[in-house]
Amino acid sequence: MPNDGKFDHQPPVYVLHRFANGGLVTKREIEENFGQCKLVPCCTICNMGLGAYHGSSDKDRREEIVDWFWEDERFPEDKLVLALGCKLIEDRQKGKRDNSIYEFPGVGRIIYTNALGGLIEGEFTGPEDFPDWLKLAQDELAEWLRGTPKRKSQYFLSMAKLESYELLPHARSDPRGQYE
Repeated sequence: MPNDGKFDHQPPVYVLHRFANGGLVTKREIEENFGQCKLVPCCTICNMGLGAYHGSSDKDRREEIVDWFWEDERFPEDKLVLALGCKLIEDRQKGKRDNSIYEFPGVGRIIYTNALGGLIEGEFTGPEDFPDWLKLAQDELAEWLRGTPKRKSQYFLSMAKLESYELLPHARSDPRGQYE
């Protein structure tokens, strides 16, 4: 998705603060532990999906994001949600529906899983390789998301099936248990 001029830190600032543990560290120490520090173009939804996750590569980070959106086999109706998302996109492409299809989080999940899944699997080397339907759907979704303040963050929560994105007190020091 377009990053709207936003960037994410790799490794996340949160991770660097934990690594420094209140002390001073050198750039060399950071690079020895985490690799090169960089700013990565990142849309709001991907940024929320990553949180404080640092991963070892862009592929790891993409896998972390897309894991929020894959079909959840614990809930049989989730397959129906994704099938309906595909059908709405197909209908939109045929001119049978307007851009209100993007209100349905299943549509966003289809867009993100196709884009990120294709990048992870090597089907695409970048957005320029995406099929036309995916490029159009991404552009329209991005425009729709920009249409209302805070819509992007709420859409992520809906797509990821999260009721609350607030970290629990114990999670602030170890989000997702990645420091064990």
